[in-house]
Order: sequence, then C-alpha cells, then structure tokens
Amino acid sequence: MKTQHAHLFLWRGRSLVIGPGIDSKFHAHFATQLTWGLDAPFQARLSPDQPWTTTRAAIFSSNQPHQIHCASTLLAHLFIELPQRSPAAHSVLQADYGNTAGFAAVRDSLALARHGKLDLPRAEQLTQDWLACSSLYQLARPGFDQRISQALAAIATHPRDSLNGAALAASVHLSASRFTHLFRQQTGLSLSRYLLWSRLMAAVEAVAGGANMTDAAHSAGFADLAHMSRTFRNTFGVVPSELQKMAIAFKQEEK
Repeated sequence: MKTQHAHLFLWRGRSLVIGPGIDSKFHAHFATQLTWGLDAPFQARLSPDQPWTTTRAAIFSSNQPHQIHCASTLLAHLFIELPQRSPAAHSVLQADYGNTAGFAAVRDSLALARHGKLDLPRAEQLTQDWLACSSLYQLARPGFDQRISQALAAIATHPRDSLNGAALAASVHLSASRFTHLFRQQTGLSLSRYLLWSRLMAAVEAVAGGANMTDAAHSAGFADLAHMSRTFRNTFGVVPSELQKMAIAFKQEEK
C-alpha cells in the first residue's frame, strides 16, 4: 500500500490538514475543528467517560476537549477561528454537512489531495464550500475598507514586529475603539489573533524554507521554541514538529 503523506494548507484564521488518521490523546485548541473521514468513518468522543461514537463527520467547538481514534482512515481537518460565537458553533459528533448537496464539491477536491494534486486556490475554495455546508461561517465578506487595507499592508511588511492597535489606528486616522471594531468586522479576527496567525504563518514559511524549529521560532517573533510549541498546540492541538512531516502550502497575504 502506498504511504499517504499529510498536507497542510494555511491562511490567516484558517487551516486545512489532510492526512492519515492517528490515535490522539484528549486535547483541546482555540480553533473550531471540522473533521471528515475520506475513506471511512472514524471514532470520536468528548470525555473519557463517554462511549466512542462512530462517525464520518464531526465538529469540535473551540476549547472543547476531544479524542479521535481510527486505524488507517485518511482524515481531513478544517480549523477555523470563527468571528464570533454562534448557536451553530457547538460540538457535534455526528454532523450532517456530509449529506448536503454542496459537499460533493468538497469530496471531489479532497480526492485530488490523495495524489498531491490539490493546489492552494482549490483548497481555499474547498474550505469555503465546507463551511457553507456546515453553516458555521458567513462567507459573504465585504471588500476591505481602505484604512484596514493599509493596516494589513503594514502588518504584512512587519509580521514579526510588536505592532499594537493604538499605533495602527493612529496611522490610518481612526480612534483605537473604531479601529478595533472595524478590524474585527473586516477580517473576522481580533487584532491580537490576526497578529498571532501572522507569526504562525511566518514560522510555517521558515520551516517550509528549510529552517530548523528553533530558528523558525525566533524568525517568526516567538520568544523561543517552547513558546512557539505552546502556541501551535493551543491553536491546533499538535506540536509544530508535525510540520516536518507535511507538504505545506500557505497564503502569504490577504487580498
């Protein structure tokens, strides 16, 4: 049997991981997670006292402890930071998004990943289609306000610097409170979370370029490797050393 390799696609506030299923310990992370079994169902539970649920599709809400068990099933995990909590953003071990008509396009795109033929633009469309099927995220997003575009350009130019809301607000002639509100409205993330994702993406870029984990942590603005590892685990539930086992693609800046 041909070895299946994992693939990571990364955008600010969103990531897609496709690869062989592994047995995980109980863990939780900040991002909401959607998981789909490409080949077959997998098992999941939300507490050690809970019996295993066999499922093909699941949603794990932000900070919800969970455990996944499977044999050789290929899994797809979509991690998303939701702009705000909504009634739909709760854990569902037997989600129904796989039964929707729109999910056929998601399955078609995931099939390409088996042969390493899923590119970044199609992966991005895949995540949008998946979220639309799950009703977790409002996909219609207005074009960026010019002032927010200027702030995003500043962040893209200095992703590792200690930028703060007050300075960015002043640079685009907005009050701090107005800037904070507009930034979250336009990007779907708070400024602090957006900056954190910028550092995560800088670290991923460094690893993809051949840097070791320690150098990647420092180049991305983390205090040390332990700081970067904690951030990765708190966001995705895995340590960054897993990056070295993955084919990586990422979007460097917002449109």
